[in-house]
Amino acid sequence: MREYKKTIIGSAILLLLLAASFLYPAYGPADFNKQIFVKDEQGNILDKAPFPPSEKHILGTDRNGQDMHLLFLYGAKFTLIIAFVVSSFRVLVGGVVGLFMSLWAPYLKSYFKDFFITMRYIPLIFLGIVLMGPTIGAVTDLPLASVVSFQVLMLVFIGIPTVTIFASEITEQLLAQSFVQSSYLMGASKFHIFRRQLMPYIRSYGILLFVQQLLSTLQLTMHLGIFGLFLGGQAVGGIFGYLEPPPKPASLSMEWAGLIAQNFNDFNMAPWTIFVPIGGFFIVIFIVNMMKKELEENIFGEQLSKVSRKKKLDIPKASLLPTKGGFEFVNKQQSRIEG
Repeated sequence: MREYKKTIIGSAILLLLLAASFLYPAYGPADFNKQIFVKDEQGNILDKAPFPPSEKHILGTDRNGQDMHLLFLYGAKFTLIIAFVVSSFRVLVGGVVGLFMSLWAPYLKSYFKDFFITMRYIPLIFLGIVLMGPTIGAVTDLPLASVVSFQVLMLVFIGIPTVTIFASEITEQLLAQSFVQSSYLMGASKFHIFRRQLMPYIRSYGILLFVQQLLSTLQLTMHLGIFGLFLGGQAVGGIFGYLEPPPKPASLSMEWAGLIAQNFNDFNMAPWTIFVPIGGFFIVIFIVNMMKKELEENIFGEQLSKVSRKKKLDIPKASLLPTKGGFEFVNKQQSRIEG
């Protein structure tokens, strides 16, 4: 039985981060240790936010004077849950469509590829900006649930074509295997082949595909944050210090892409406000990529072992073929007859 140490450790770290984010109201201040000004005993202003990392503010503060490490913990649940939901729906919808096309409607595959061929050449970030553009500035007029649902739906739609094509190609490779072809010749139905022979492989590929889409979703949301797109809506108050109307928007959910978006203009003055959420993305992407590599090694290693076992079973058949010594024996007989 193969071990999944990296996957277990990575999953445990992500679960701990998610639990710390969900439990934040139980241990964290509601104002995120907000401090806009530093004053002396006479009330004179000595300094104002954003403050750099220090003993009081471990990872510094943003322009609103809120601790970045508290914002990081609070927004982790929204970042991870959105990525998890989007990846799950991509794999579920795209996998079902890909299986259906390969098993019951193979003639649709060419039309599907031709229709979505442009998505292979256009960067996903551009599609995300175009499709999610209507949610910019509309958060004050639309309910928050509607905005979030629309954003998640667009993120799911962007990844479905790739997942569908991948699932269809994997299914066709499995259908070409000898044990599946033998079942066809014996009169097995397509549903029986799907349930009994393809399903064990589909589970493994489904987990791997989910992890791959989790990476893709995290990268896409980070890029959307750089371009100023907030996942979960915008806060009404905005950012302190921007006096010209309209005020600079702030993230309502404090998810990491939103933290990048609201602090991007302050990069030169307070780079820590950008490095903290980007560092969170880096850590999560590193963990997920480590899990993906281990899953790939185990899945493809298991397939190679199955192939090697099948080759071992074919050895008795190969022993019936003529050997080099056999050909030499025939040649000797022929030379005696000719002599």
